Amino acid sequence: MLKILSMVYTKAAKFRRKLYHRGILKQKKLPAPVISVGNLSVGGTGKTPLTIFTAKKLQEKGYNVCVLSRGYRRKSRGTVIVSDGSSIFTSWEEAGDEPYLIAKNSIPVVVSSNRYEGGLKALERFPVDIFLLDDGFQHFQLYRDLDILVVDATRPFWEDKPLPAGRLREPLEFYRFADTIVVNRLSRAENPEEVLQFLKNSGKRVFISEEKIEGITDLREKREFDFLKGKEVGVFSGLGNNQQFFHTVKELSRKVGFTLSHFISFPDHYNYKKLNLPEKQLWLTTEKDIIKIDQKQIKKHNIFSLKYSLHLPEDFIKYLENHINAERLKKGRGKKDV
Repeated sequence: MLKILSMVYTKAAKFRRKLYHRGILKQKKLPAPVISVGNLSVGGTGKTPLTIFTAKKLQEKGYNVCVLSRGYRRKSRGTVIVSDGSSIFTSWEEAGDEPYLIAKNSIPVVVSSNRYEGGLKALERFPVDIFLLDDGFQHFQLYRDLDILVVDATRPFWEDKPLPAGRLREPLEFYRFADTIVVNRLSRAENPEEVLQFLKNSGKRVFISEEKIEGITDLREKREFDFLKGKEVGVFSGLGNNQQFFHTVKELSRKVGFTLSHFISFPDHYNYKKLNLPEKQLWLTTEKDIIKIDQKQIKKHNIFSLKYSLHLPEDFIKYLENHINAERLKKGRGKKDV
């Protein structure tokens, strides 16, 4: 039954993309370049850390950047300005946890089911040179100047199947619609050489990310890893891939020297309204999770989050700039800095 449903899902996905590529369904264009960060799989490939890294690097180069997101599972409706980069105007419940986390990094964010309207609203409120479309590989309604496909090397999409038999949102061969590929967690892959060989054979420009953990925080202050040494630590998270986070903490425990007592998995985007954890020990979670926990609970349960980030070589940002300017020239927009 799952195979049959997967075949039906695959045909529907192919038909939908074909409608947009043939112009039967029209894409809308914003007056500023749009870079999409997305994937083929459901959840947990590292799109949000990549979006944060890309936005901050472009900001460092002097670009006004705005992230457009649908705000998955948010309680608000319509178009909401989450942040203008200097102030956050709403809660994580109204924004969605991932857009709120992006906004916490001093990045302008707008959430809307209609990303085109969200972009126009952003342009009314503050200057935007480049839009980043969060989780946008399947959002055909908005025209993109560049599509970044994020790949989790520990769960290669070419070894998976379309929903509901697997985790793929689209057929695996649709990776060909990406302009470039970013590979996360390559050092953790069982066969990193095979992963790289497949991606190099794709003909796409491939960039490999590096994971960095820079300490822990309880949202009031940052502490160094030595704070954990010799302590008993529990771990919990509500991610698309909790096991990846647990693996990270296990590696950290060996390097720093603390013991692990609990591993608790919550569903992705869990709201933590009810949080019952064993007390008299320290707990580690992710930044995406801790921003949803009341400060009283954080203090009561002694909860900290890992300060986690992705990093890519400088050539990655240069590639984005060059590609966007080339697209502008190709479409007759004139030579102009993005």
